[in-house]
Amino acid sequence: MRGLFVTGTDTEVGKTVLAASIVAALCARGLPVRALKPVITGLDAPADPLWPPDHELLARAAGCPAEEVFLAGYGPPVSPHLAAELARRPIDPAELVAAARAAAGEGELVVVEGVGGLLVPLGVGFDVRELAIELGLPLLIAARPGLGTINHTLLTLEAARRAGLEVAAVVLTPWPAQPGVLERSNRETLARLGQLPVWTLAHVPRPEPAALAAAGAALPLDRWLRRGGSDRTAGYGGAMRASEDLIASDRRHLWHPFTQQQAWADDEPPVVIDHAEGTNLFDTDGNAYIDGVSSLWCNVHGHRHPAIDAAVSDQLGRVAHSTMLGLSHQPAIELAERLVAIAPAGLTRVFYSDSGSTAVEIALKMAFQWWAQRGESQRTQFVGLENAYHGDTLGAVSVGGIDLFHSLYRPLLFDAQVARAGDPDHLEELLAQSGGRVAAVILEPLVQGAAGMRLQPHGYLRRVRELCDAHGVLLICDEVATGFGRTGRMFACQHEQVVPDLLCVGKGLTGGYLPLAATLATERVYEGFLGRAEEHRTFFHGHTYTGNPLACAAAVATLETFEGERTLERLAPKIELLARLLGHHVAPLPGVAEVRQRGFMVGIELHERPVGERAGHRVTLAARRRGAIIRPLGDVIVLMPPLSISEADLRRLVAITAGAIAETAVAGLPAAA
Repeated sequence: MRGLFVTGTDTEVGKTVLAASIVAALCARGLPVRALKPVITGLDAPADPLWPPDHELLARAAGCPAEEVFLAGYGPPVSPHLAAELARRPIDPAELVAAARAAAGEGELVVVEGVGGLLVPLGVGFDVRELAIELGLPLLIAARPGLGTINHTLLTLEAARRAGLEVAAVVLTPWPAQPGVLERSNRETLARLGQLPVWTLAHVPRPEPAALAAAGAALPLDRWLRRGGSDRTAGYGGAMRASEDLIASDRRHLWHPFTQQQAWADDEPPVVIDHAEGTNLFDTDGNAYIDGVSSLWCNVHGHRHPAIDAAVSDQLGRVAHSTMLGLSHQPAIELAERLVAIAPAGLTRVFYSDSGSTAVEIALKMAFQWWAQRGESQRTQFVGLENAYHGDTLGAVSVGGIDLFHSLYRPLLFDAQVARAGDPDHLEELLAQSGGRVAAVILEPLVQGAAGMRLQPHGYLRRVRELCDAHGVLLICDEVATGFGRTGRMFACQHEQVVPDLLCVGKGLTGGYLPLAATLATERVYEGFLGRAEEHRTFFHGHTYTGNPLACAAAVATLETFEGERTLERLAPKIELLARLLGHHVAPLPGVAEVRQRGFMVGIELHERPVGERAGHRVTLAARRRGAIIRPLGDVIVLMPPLSISEADLRRLVAITAGAIAETAVAGLPAAA
């Protein structure tokens, strides 16, 4: 028997809508599926003018007669055991199980909906839980998203696990289009305490198969169906491969970024991520981890955010990709409108690309070409900062300043001047000596991320803007890492009321969903590229996936979520809490040299040790064993959780990090002086 068993934490929690949505979605894919509610009560209850009874809704979803859905039916809308007593037709457990198995055998897949909650009695010594055990299907627990759901759901989960039932997931329904703090906290808390995926099912507006199928299509049906037996699920996504098999194949074929592959092959087995929910990642063995680095600094509102999921799904139903060479589309237009509205005033034009590196590459080329088209072709130089990181394409590397990453490639690069970070006098000296040959100054405002979360002194960014203006030089602000709330404001340059000539954004632009970046320019820069065709003032740059509609749709939903959930407003107290937690639990630890924080960007610098000891790496492995994914930059431990992380999980993340550092210190790091 292959399929799913849908139960709930109570009555009226959406079990039937969930089951019907799954059935309708499978039918829409052309798969043979049987909908089954073995016992139904309330046949004599007055009909709802809008919504049909449970068995009729399931029948609509499956496209079958209503009589085929249930095996035993009773008139009164009461518990099955009481309804059976009143009707003097007791439920025979053996007969019910046999009938259910026979009915399920008529279809390739079966979706069974239980009655009430898991412990609802069907007869003497026989309840819904016993029926689920006999049928042997993975369990889905339907629950309310609001008040009271944590206790009810965890109790149901405990009962299921004590009975040896396999629970595939909890599904909160109906999930609101704009979930509040209560709903989001409930989802994250259930995922953490229950140690299982928590999915959401949006409100189904009408009891029609198309509406049900649309809701069900957003659920991971292939994954859930695979759980029921790998030998018989061919054609439904294939069997879930064992972690050991995946890891062995990874080590045979993959080449990971910024990774010494010899160490990768010799190290502890890697974590293979299977799915995510909220601010938690889950591996192929079912272990949960707090996403302590926002999946490389890009996840903003959590994984599987319903509004962003819905936006991508809706756009997928329209068009996945269309070129912007000679064409346009609504998501790109709307996203540009929103970016201009939230960016520092004066940035009015948006040029899309695929990654932070390409956004920087575009800014450099724009600055170079802008000056050339003004008749100042001698302006070919750029000034960057020491320890700068702007990406890994050659132009971005040319203005980078981290020798470990960049020195090997110097023969391939153009020369750039390097200013001491945080020292405006040195920058002024370089600009004064340049003889008008500098096209632009480029920097990461406030925080140099890949350098180890190095902070710039207050007022430095404002002074850089003033020096650029005084010497007639363009200013490029690279906010790929610092943008979209990471420093506590939408963009870091807004802390000092600075408007750059070119602004590079990426990472959090789509909330961590899809690759997309943008370079924003002032109208002054844009107008420098206007002219007649024969003047060749066109900006000759583009990418195949420039302005990809799916990515733009995700980005629009991400920016809408900032506003709808008051993300920045709610972030402020969490930033203060993070500072207190770091000060109390991390800064005093043996082995910690310094803690640097700006907003939700944190660098914990360990005392210097020989490179071969890989102290930072050892800390991250210890954190992984405790349930958090964090990353080192050498011996600097980086924390940059999603902005949506709950205060409880923020406390847990810092506690895990502190414990991992303490463990590693005991294992060989020096004590603090």
